[in-house]
Amino acid sequence: MDICFEGVGQAVATFQVDGEGVRPGMAVTLTNSGTVGLGSDGAAPCGVVLSGVRGGAAAVQIGGAVKVGCTGSAPETGWQELACDGAGGVKCAAGGLKCLVLAVDEGEKTAVIKL
Repeated sequence: MDICFEGVGQAVATFQVDGEGVRPGMAVTLTNSGTVGLGSDGAAPCGVVLSGVRGGAAAVQIGGAVKVGCTGSAPETGWQELACDGAGGVKCAAGGLKCLVLAVDEGEKTAVIKL
């Protein structure tokens, strides 16, 4: 049996997108009012982009379980403090946003987190 957490409790909002290169699956941070972007390394994630950018806007998952890329050491399952890495992934960071890490794939460098 496959285990699947994605989409559980999903909450999605449309945001303006700041900057180039933002694609589905990337972690983003608030860069301005109603606007998201990759942000700086260490910034708190506000969500994960679900759709391609169209007309300068994109759907961003801001709640629920979602898969995201990881950099650095893979987070352990359980409650972890995570921050954006500035390139669309997340990393473990003291003082970051507390997220529940539900599953980790070290080979793919991804984690399923609950925002």
